[in-house]
Amino acid sequence: MRRTFLAFVLVMAGMAFSFRPEVAGTPWFWVGIGVPYLLLTALAVYKLWDDGTLIDVLEPRWGDLSIGVVSATLLLASSWAVRKLLVPEGTPRQGWLFQIYLQVGDPEHIQHSVLFTSLVVLIAVAEEIVWRGMVLTELSERFGTRRGWPLTALLYGATALPTIYTLSVPGAGVNPLLFIAALGCGIVWSFVASLSGRIPPVAFSHVAFTYFSLVVFRWPGM
Repeated sequence: MRRTFLAFVLVMAGMAFSFRPEVAGTPWFWVGIGVPYLLLTALAVYKLWDDGTLIDVLEPRWGDLSIGVVSATLLLASSWAVRKLLVPEGTPRQGWLFQIYLQVGDPEHIQHSVLFTSLVVLIAVAEEIVWRGMVLTELSERFGTRRGWPLTALLYGATALPTIYTLSVPGAGVNPLLFIAALGCGIVWSFVASLSGRIPPVAFSHVAFTYFSLVVFRWPGM
């Protein structure tokens, strides 16, 4: 449980730092997100190697891409529906979505930058190695599979709790979007990883969902 606690604390601290208005659109955003995952990924890889499961967990297999595409498509469709429901166009709550994009930086820059695109991919993969590799395994061993994946999803979503306040918008109040997205995605990815026992299907899904959410499926006019 020490590894799970460490992952939760470091990732939540990184989220609290990176999603402050002071670091919006700066390299410090990526530092705050990336450094905790760099350290935790090294710890997760060592843990999986020490358990003798590293190759089994990380080795791609036939069908992984299909699972990733299907789950990412469902998540993108769900996120678009949630946006329409919670963030009607022309209302103050639309500022919730704008604030998230301001933190990450110009989506056009990400789309045309090999460096930033690579960062998005690497961080997404690192998240899966940490949460669906190390944390899911540890919680499943402690509480059983039925409880392990929901607990993993809950903790993954909870790391975004600071953003409810740091991304708040005058006139619209606290901003729940990133927390809802993290919790919803965490449920899907933790469930899929628990069923498959491997990371590639959810890594493909995570990369696709994150990239398309940031670059392609932006709010009209953004």
